[in-house]
Amino acid sequence: MNKRTVLSIFMIFFIFSLGSVYAQRGSARGDVVNIRIASPLPRSSDWGRALDRLAADWEKGTQNQVRVIVSHDGREGSEARMLSSLSSNVIQVAVFTSAGVSEICPAVLNLSVPFMIKSDAELDLVLQTMIPVFNSRVKNDYVIISWSKGGWIYIFTKEKILTPDDLRKQRLATSPDLRDMNTVFRVLGYQLVETDIVSTGTKLASNAVNAIYIIPAVVAPMQLYKSLNHMLELPIAPIMGAIVMNRVTWNKLSPESQQEIVKATRKVADEFDASVVRTEANAIAAMGKDGLSVNKVTPAQQTLWSNEVKNNFNQIIGPIFDRDLYNQMNAILEKARSGK
Repeated sequence: MNKRTVLSIFMIFFIFSLGSVYAQRGSARGDVVNIRIASPLPRSSDWGRALDRLAADWEKGTQNQVRVIVSHDGREGSEARMLSSLSSNVIQVAVFTSAGVSEICPAVLNLSVPFMIKSDAELDLVLQTMIPVFNSRVKNDYVIISWSKGGWIYIFTKEKILTPDDLRKQRLATSPDLRDMNTVFRVLGYQLVETDIVSTGTKLASNAVNAIYIIPAVVAPMQLYKSLNHMLELPIAPIMGAIVMNRVTWNKLSPESQQEIVKATRKVADEFDASVVRTEANAIAAMGKDGLSVNKVTPAQQTLWSNEVKNNFNQIIGPIFDRDLYNQMNAILEKARSGK
């Protein structure tokens, strides 16, 4: 083999290797990954501002390997529609509440067993053990970049209620996306009217509904408390949210970019978690000053609510909620409550 042949082979190998290095770096314009984040939350909210900040952090942390647009204010439709768009890659990332994320990870629904988890401290304790379990049960087409707390569900009504039987007389508005939770409430004997949140005001005006179960941070800005001016001071269940990316997009990212995206997202989620309790308390206080009556229950009345699930255990735990996960979570709570 003469020198010219050897030199030619070397140059071909060098050029090929150089091209491979640049491709791995993602420096070519075609390697940029475009990401649209869909959120049902208002752009002017704490979450909206946090998502705008997160978009900038993703771009900076990945050395502009990604370009991010955030679609706020529910412009991409309901959570069911966002999930469909995520699957078809119309959007690449979505912010889901419990309703949407339970379609991606059904196991997380177990956090919503009514009156099971009673406080933020208990929720934190359960999450320490259960988040890895939930992550292991996410459907393969999706990646949960970060979980986040969303506050607590409370009951708001036009008339004062204190007991389950009081609520059974009301027409309770609920989202059609909450299929499993709606099944639970029907098993317990409540009258449900399925409606989207935008139409709730109209249905309240026509008295088609006179109650709702929802988080205070949504009731306050929408001023639903002007009609539903009673709140039962008894949290039903915590809400968990998640930021979810479809796996098609995830697989386009380099391992380094994946790590940066997870790190930046968890930082924002941690900040939001720390503010949730304060945001909820502020919302309830502000509504209280503007006419909302916050009604306390007696210990006897609280027992009636707690017994709702116990009295219908076999119709709810197993058919609707995963019995094994329920037992695992209940064991954590009972141990903590007994002080062991």
